[in-house]
Amino acid sequence: MSPPTPRHRRLAVAVVLWLLVLFIVTAPFMTVQFQRLPAFIPTTEAIGLVSDLITAVLLFGHASIVGSRALLVLAAGYLFASVIAVPHILTNPGAFAPTGLLGAGLQTPVWLYVFWRFGFSASVVAYAYLKKSETRAEDAFQPSARRAVLIIIGLVCALTWVVTAGESCLPRILSDDFNLTPLANLLAGLMFAMCLLALVLLRIRGNSVLDLWLAVAILSMAAELATFAFFNAPRYSVGFYAASAYSIVVATAVLIALLTETLVLYTRLANAVGLLRQSEQHQRLLIAELNHRVKNVLAQVDGAVTSTGEDSRSIKDFIRSVRGRIQSMAAAHTLLSESSWQSVALDNLVHAELAPYATNTNVKITGTDVLLSSVETQALAKVLHELATNAAKYGALSVPGGEVSISWDRKPNGPEATLILEWREVGGPPVASKVQSSYGADLIRSLIPHELGGTVDLAFGKEGVNCRIEFPLKQA
Repeated sequence: MSPPTPRHRRLAVAVVLWLLVLFIVTAPFMTVQFQRLPAFIPTTEAIGLVSDLITAVLLFGHASIVGSRALLVLAAGYLFASVIAVPHILTNPGAFAPTGLLGAGLQTPVWLYVFWRFGFSASVVAYAYLKKSETRAEDAFQPSARRAVLIIIGLVCALTWVVTAGESCLPRILSDDFNLTPLANLLAGLMFAMCLLALVLLRIRGNSVLDLWLAVAILSMAAELATFAFFNAPRYSVGFYAASAYSIVVATAVLIALLTETLVLYTRLANAVGLLRQSEQHQRLLIAELNHRVKNVLAQVDGAVTSTGEDSRSIKDFIRSVRGRIQSMAAAHTLLSESSWQSVALDNLVHAELAPYATNTNVKITGTDVLLSSVETQALAKVLHELATNAAKYGALSVPGGEVSISWDRKPNGPEATLILEWREVGGPPVASKVQSSYGADLIRSLIPHELGGTVDLAFGKEGVNCRIEFPLKQA
């Protein structure tokens, strides 16, 4: 179980303070006789029986999950408390018959009560003692709840037979219907000492919500026993009825904590399942998007390979051209990946495409801050690559002293804006006619109008290429 939160501690303190107030208020009247209510005992004990049984089931389940001897012992203690409550109710005088059922006498229910409280407090002591040693994985084991149930039922049957068949041979705890013998005070004192031992062990070794509420339950039982050990409260006195109220707290404190923790665990599990489903759905969307992008990239590669083959004069030229176009696509893809496919700065894109050819003197880049969408980035990257490749092969970047100038600006155009990019080459050789009708030139002229709805003005001057590109910018 999880460690107790400040809220758990405040609530436990509130319950303990309520018990203390009840004890202080009733202390002066512990021995005052109250109206005899025979049905009160079976009613309160039935509540405790059901609570203890549910608590035992939950603890057995938890013990089987984590493989804990300590939890198995505690579960057995709660099961013992719930099972022994049955003969205690049936043998209580006045509950179902004037002298009780099962052929019992006056001493029978009292001895069953002694066994009940001794057994439960002993299970808490054993739990707290074993709990500290279960810190290593090799200490875990698979508990047998069925074996524990059979042992507990057999033990309760044996104790019931002893106190019913041998009732006349047992030392007397009650001197009459109302008053206790000194033996009763002694036994109550021993049980009270057992409660103190359990509290000390829980304080030293406890570190969970279960341990916190076990301590509350043991404090309640200590208050219950104190009414008999120190005040000698007879049956049907104010102290007797107050002790029954304490016994309800003993039975329900841990159950409420277990149910609360189970509810919290269920909520966390439900949240985890919800997150898992969202993650699976997100993963499916990512896979679908990845498939779409891979198909798109492969289609682009296929188009580049096919078109390059038609325009190449040799295998070596073909390989060089295809490699350059694929590397250009990869550079654009890298920029998009770094921004999670949201937007790419035009300045970064231009530098990435010109990087293989640029020196400190042959390229001049100027422009305002512009963000491109993924579609704009990929289309403009191809155009810039073709311009740069043609300049490196035949234009200004192919000779010393040549220079390429790339500049752009963003012009308002109603609700959107228009990007105007200019490519100018100076100092280059005259451009051959074969370059003006190549695949690269055709791609520069057609790609921007086709994919971005813009215009391209490509001119082949005496000193190199001049290209003016315009297209409406989308919101990146």
